[in-house]
Order: sequence, then structure tokens, then C-alpha cells
Amino acid sequence: MLDPTSAYRTAQVVGASRAGQIVLLYQGAIRFGAQHLAWLERNEIEQAHNASIRAQEIVAALRGSLDLTAGPIAVQLDDLYDFVQRRLAEGNMTKAARPTEEALQVLRGLLEAWQELSARPAAELTDEEPGALLKPSYGASLQPRALVGAGAYAAARR
Repeated sequence: MLDPTSAYRTAQVVGASRAGQIVLLYQGAIRFGAQHLAWLERNEIEQAHNASIRAQEIVAALRGSLDLTAGPIAVQLDDLYDFVQRRLAEGNMTKAARPTEEALQVLRGLLEAWQELSARPAAELTDEEPGALLKPSYGASLQPRALVGAGAYAAARR
């Protein structure tokens, strides 16, 4: 039987721009991180663990898609993703809220930047300077100057 929620999410992802897809990934990571915290409050450890793992997987996919030869912004993003992954893992292992809250704070800042980028016309994001942040297989055309102008960071999913 067709799951309407799954069908809607699939259509949402397929129909989104590359930047829009990245926004969806950040939203997913934040949603699962928040679920982790909610399950911890209820002392539902298995559910909390599963939510944390989902958030960690999304961040790992974002991190894995970076082209680290693209320049300093990609390297900085890699460092941020490393920090977020370590905080999510620590929150999951210790069952403490603080590490996950710190990770969510970083993810929310990145989400805000990507929402700003996804609202910009594609032409603004492609002709700045050479060196995309993302591996060529993702076909992203976001450039370092455009990202700095947006005031933040960038990444993409597998």
C-alpha cells in the first residue's frame, strides 16, 4: 500500500533544487536531533538512540559529499560536521542533552544559511569564481564567494 507521507517526501526531494535538497537534509538532521532530546526526556533510550543515529547518518552524508579541494570553506565545513558528529555521538553515548543541543545549534545556523542560499536565483550562485564545494557527482554550482556573501556554510548529500 502506498504511504502518502513517503510519497509526499519523495516528491518534495525530487522537485527541490540542489540547495533546497540540502535544506531538507538539515531539517531532517535537526528533526532527528530534537527527537533524540524528546525521547531522552521520556527515558525512552532505544528510541533516543535510533533518532540520534539518524541525525548522525545525515551529517555523515553531508560531510561525505564535500569536495575538500574546493577551498577553505569546504575545509571549515568539514570541521563543523566533525564537531556536530562528535557532539551527536557523545549525546547518544552519555544520554546527556547538552552535547546534542550544541550540535543542533550549529545545524540550525547552517540551515539558516542554506535557506538564504536556496532563495537566491541560481545565476547569482554560479558565476562567482571557480571551485565548487561539492563533489562533481552532485553537480552543485555553489561557489565560495557566494557562500561567504550568504554569511555561512554549505554542503550536500550523497
